[in-house]
Amino acid sequence: MNQMLSPAATLSNHPLYSSSQIPRYITQTEANQLATFSQRAFFHIPVPASFSLPRAICSYGFYILAPNHWNPITQTFTRPFRFAHNRTLVIQLTQKSQTTTPRLCVKTSQPATPLEIIHIKQALRRMLRLNEDFTRFHSLHPLAARKHFGRLLRSPSLFEDIIKTITTCNVTWPNTIRMNNLLVQKIGRGDFPSPKQLAAVTESELKHLCKVGYRAKRIIKLARCIVNGSLNLSELDSPTLTTDQLYPKLLAIHGIGPYAASNLCQLLAHYDRIPIDSETHRHFCKHHNLKRPTTHKSINRLDKKIRKHYTPYAPYQFLAYWFDLWQDYEDHLDKPAHDWQPHELDAFTASNLN
Repeated sequence: MNQMLSPAATLSNHPLYSSSQIPRYITQTEANQLATFSQRAFFHIPVPASFSLPRAICSYGFYILAPNHWNPITQTFTRPFRFAHNRTLVIQLTQKSQTTTPRLCVKTSQPATPLEIIHIKQALRRMLRLNEDFTRFHSLHPLAARKHFGRLLRSPSLFEDIIKTITTCNVTWPNTIRMNNLLVQKIGRGDFPSPKQLAAVTESELKHLCKVGYRAKRIIKLARCIVNGSLNLSELDSPTLTTDQLYPKLLAIHGIGPYAASNLCQLLAHYDRIPIDSETHRHFCKHHNLKRPTTHKSINRLDKKIRKHYTPYAPYQFLAYWFDLWQDYEDHLDKPAHDWQPHELDAFTASNLN
C-alpha cells in the first residue's frame, strides 16, 4: 500500500528539493515523481502581459491551505489533481520570465494524457481567474493597478471553495489550516477530498479524523446532495446570474450563512458584496480609529459604515476591501505575501494584528 507521509520524510535529502518546496501531504510514489519533474509532461498557459504568478497565488488565504503549496524560495506553486480511477498528478507551476509571450510553465509528476492536460489548464485558469478582466476595477483603484492586484486565488472547483469557506467560519486561522490539512491527509488521500469521498464518511468519523466540529454535518450533507444529484453546483457558476440572484441560492445551501454566502459570491466573481466578520471589524476599526462594537446595534452601525466606505469602488467593493486587508497583513510581516515563510503562515489572528 502507498503510505501517506510528509514530504520532509522523503525528499529532505534530495539535491533538488527541500521539505519546504513540495506539498504537505503526498505519497511515497508521488514524492519520487516530484524529484524527476523534468522527465514528465511539460506545457504552457498564456497569461496577460501584466500577470504576476506570485501576486496571483499569494493574494488570498486559500494558497496557505492544503493541498495548495507555495514555495517562497523558488516562487513555485504545487498541488495535486485527481483524475479517473483515483489517478493523481502533482503539478508544479512557475512563470516564464524574459519571454516575448507571457506564459506559465506547468510540469507534471507523471506523463499526462491530452485530456488530463486540458483539465489541468481549465482548473488553473479558474484558480487564477485568467478569464476575468480587471481593467474597470484598476481604473477605480490606481494603487491596485500598480500592484497588479485583483486576481484572487480560488480552488479548482466550487465544491472545494465551499468546503474551504466553511472551515474559515467561527474559528482561528491556525485551526482552519489544521482542518484542511486533515481533510487532505485523512479523507482525500493526498488531494482535496471529492464529494464522493466525503459522502462516504459519517459525521462522527469526520469530526474525529479532521477536527471540523459542528461543520461535519454541513460538509457531509453538501457532499451527499451533490452525489445524489439534488444539488448542481454548476448552476451557481453561470455568468448570467446577478449577485441578487446568486446570493439567495447560496444561502439555500445547508450550513451557508450570510458571511459564507457573501464570500462565495466573490469566489464566483461577484465582487459587490463584502463578507463582514470580526476580522473586518478589527481591520476597519484599527485604521479608522474607531472603537470595536460590543452590541448588535453598534455592530450594525459599523457594518453600514464599512459598506459605505467601499461604495465608490462598486461593483468591486470586495476587491477594494481585500486590497486594504491584505496590505495590512503584508505590512505586519514587512514583506509581500509571496515571501512569507512557512512559520509565518499561521500568524494571522486578532491577538497578533491588533
